[in-house]
Amino acid sequence: MLGLWLRDRGEHSRQNAIRALLDGADALETRLQECRERMQHLRDMLVVLPEEMSARADSALQADTKVQAALKDLLAHRLWIQQHAATASLHELGQAQRALDQSGATLQAQLDRLATIAADLQRAQAEARSVKRSPGP
Repeated sequence: MLGLWLRDRGEHSRQNAIRALLDGADALETRLQECRERMQHLRDMLVVLPEEMSARADSALQADTKVQAALKDLLAHRLWIQQHAATASLHELGQAQRALDQSGATLQAQLDRLATIAADLQRAQAEARSVKRSPGP
């Protein structure tokens, strides 16, 4: 009876770990897409600014290759889950979860950076508008 209970408990833990991995992968993919959309929106904001005001932001927004690499990495995680989750140990599932968490933390840092860039661009746009409105000497 105890053996059956331990086996069921272990299987329950395993299913929870797999579910958490899948949920984590879904959340990471959503955040990567959000990052890509924010980057595009910010690029669109650069169009109205003079080049000298937008150069720094433009270089920061050239991270599309990083987002693409992260999506490929996420695909590799999903493939690993599909191929190995059923036979992986709880330790291996935990390692996979930690890898996803690390990717999420890296992505959050990028999203925070994009938020800072957005605020800088909004200030620059306001300055550019006020310069256009003010009469010259």
